[in-house]
Amino acid sequence: MTTTPHPWLLTAPWYRWSAPGVPAAGRGSAPVIQKYGAPSFVTEFLAEPQKSLLWTEADQVHRVEVRNPRPKFSLSPLVRVPTDRRKLFLDIHSRFYLVVVELHCDQPGLPAVTRDQIASAGFVVRRRVAPAGGVAKKALSGALGDVQALESQLAHARGFGPRRRRRPGLVAHALVSRCEETITRLEGELEAKRLELRELAAAHGVQVELQGWVASEHAGFGAWLAVPETPEKTLTETTFPLYPLIPDPAQAGHSARGRTLYFGVVPTGPGDLDAAGNPRFDDRSLYEIRCFVRRPKSNLPGKDCPGDYVWSRPTESYQLAPAADLDGTSHKPVTFTLPDLQDLEAQAAANPAGHGAGVRMVAPANSTLNPDPNDQTKGSRGALPQICSFSIPLITIIATFVLKLFLPIVVFAFGLWWMLKLKLCILPSFEMDADLAFSLEVQPPELDISIGLSVEVDAALGVNLGTDGLAAIQADLDNNQRAGLALELGADHRATAPPDVAAEFPPAEPGYPEPKVPLPAASAGLDYYPIHPLPAGVPA
Repeated sequence: MTTTPHPWLLTAPWYRWSAPGVPAAGRGSAPVIQKYGAPSFVTEFLAEPQKSLLWTEADQVHRVEVRNPRPKFSLSPLVRVPTDRRKLFLDIHSRFYLVVVELHCDQPGLPAVTRDQIASAGFVVRRRVAPAGGVAKKALSGALGDVQALESQLAHARGFGPRRRRRPGLVAHALVSRCEETITRLEGELEAKRLELRELAAAHGVQVELQGWVASEHAGFGAWLAVPETPEKTLTETTFPLYPLIPDPAQAGHSARGRTLYFGVVPTGPGDLDAAGNPRFDDRSLYEIRCFVRRPKSNLPGKDCPGDYVWSRPTESYQLAPAADLDGTSHKPVTFTLPDLQDLEAQAAANPAGHGAGVRMVAPANSTLNPDPNDQTKGSRGALPQICSFSIPLITIIATFVLKLFLPIVVFAFGLWWMLKLKLCILPSFEMDADLAFSLEVQPPELDISIGLSVEVDAALGVNLGTDGLAAIQADLDNNQRAGLALELGADHRATAPPDVAAEFPPAEPGYPEPKVPLPAASAGLDYYPIHPLPAGVPA
């Protein structure tokens, strides 16, 4: 007698269910994407899969809008408005992601499926596109604007709730209730507007197409092609592996004990290219992930002959951050020390000419650009080929000088006053508390430890900035100073600090250390999800 095996079900891991470990709460859930802040993220996940960084507003896609009327003391009329779409940073931003899924037998109680029953497991990354042009795009723009406006309001409301929940008392309860009512109302309005948008798009023949990446016969090339949602027999698109999470037998309370969890590394790099030279993954498309497992064919046991695919629901959709994203680049600050001119002078005097010139530049004939010594507005191209060697410190010194020379010119010529906020100069001497040093040692730093209290704006950059512009910059810098890391406000820093900051931290008495700027209660970027206990009934 042949028994029909029970169907399988892929869900979010038990600790990410709306009620952790409760089977009824797991049904209908989708795999989750977990965020990490260090290259050792896989090791961290294997030790404790529940531990991952919380999502913050920086992890949302923002849309740029024009503020009208323009606020007073503002350098720019533009403002970034958050949406409800997820944003994933790149690995160069020191952010890493795992997709995590749990496999069950689709029976009451969602019992686990043992790993020996699984032939293979993996996931695919897909994108959804809605090509619309000409008349259709113009007709949809108004409805799309209404949807985006509601998305922004909903994102703000959802960000308001968790912060207000920490406030004690009846006032906090009233605020939370009002916030939840607002979220519910906005969700209903947003769904109605999205329905209107879909109906309008259908009327103009615009449809959302699901695409998967299909590799070509040439390595490194492929194309996004239309694919079915859940193919059962044949999968033509490129897949990524899912790995089983095998708990340490010595850890009785490991979060994967008694469960069948799988995980995979979410790709955020550009990847392969299409026929036009476009990268597989960019910062403009909307992506999603679907996980799958396959059981062996019933008449051919073993993993060498897998059967049909069992698919999960798609994860939340996401976009990739641009490489120059300010939130992303702030996760991994780069420190570059400029050459010491006195030390270079001494080395140059002690060594023969050409010593240390490690960069060789070869110029073909008619390709050497030579300035006219008598007229700096003219130049000529050398007829003969030329080989010149330069030292890296020399190139660095000249490049830094040119940057400082032309930055105020570019800011003034094009009215780019907001660029002044992308520059911060401090004195390089600072000390750190032992507690802070220990925290930075065991946790990936979220903030640039070079941020301090001594802030200077070059006089050249203040040309024609005006009183309002300078006041706006100073206000922003003052706010950032108080939220910085614990740096000493020494005598040299006190001379350049704003008067109100210097008054707030008076000089210490002789024989006592200088007072320090208090740290924030917690860094939002390093907040982790809470750890839930294993559900009852898990074997020890």
